[in-house]
Amino acid sequence: MLNDYVKEELIILNLDSADRTELFKQMAKTFNDKGYVKEKFYDFIVEREENYPTGLDLGTHTVAIPHGDPEYINHSFISVVTLKRPIKIKKVEDADEEIDVDLFFILGLSDGTQHLQILKQVIGLIQQEAFVKAIQSATSAKEVMEKISAVVAEK
Repeated sequence: MLNDYVKEELIILNLDSADRTELFKQMAKTFNDKGYVKEKFYDFIVEREENYPTGLDLGTHTVAIPHGDPEYINHSFISVVTLKRPIKIKKVEDADEEIDVDLFFILGLSDGTQHLQILKQVIGLIQQEAFVKAIQSATSAKEVMEKISAVVAEK
C-alpha cells in the first residue's frame, strides 16, 4: 500500500535548505507546481510543524514526518527528501528541543481515514536503521523507490 503513495517525481535527494521554513517553501512549491496540493498547503504545514513537531530521534538516526491536512491535498502522496546538510527540527516528544534532521518523509494524504495506517507503515520503515542508511545513500529517485518496494515486499 505504501508503494501507491510514494511518488518517484517527489523524491528529492541532496536538497540544499538552510532551515525548515526554506525546506517547506521549496517542497510546497514543488507539490503545488505538480498539482498535488492547494495554495494554502505551505501555510498549514509551517503552522502545524510549529505546534505539533515531527522530528524523531531514533537513537542511531533522526527523521521527520511532516504532514498536511486533507483539506489542502489534491492528490495523495508521500515525498522522500534527503538534505545536503541537516537542519533543526523540533522533537515530537519535546517541542523545546531541536534535533538535526536530513531525512524527511512528507505526507500529503487526501483521505484522513488512511492517515494512521500510512503513518504506522512509514514509522515501521524509519525504525530500521539499515533502511534509513540505504535511503540516505541513494543516488536516484528510482533507487529510493526500489529500496522502499523491497522493504515493503518483505512484510
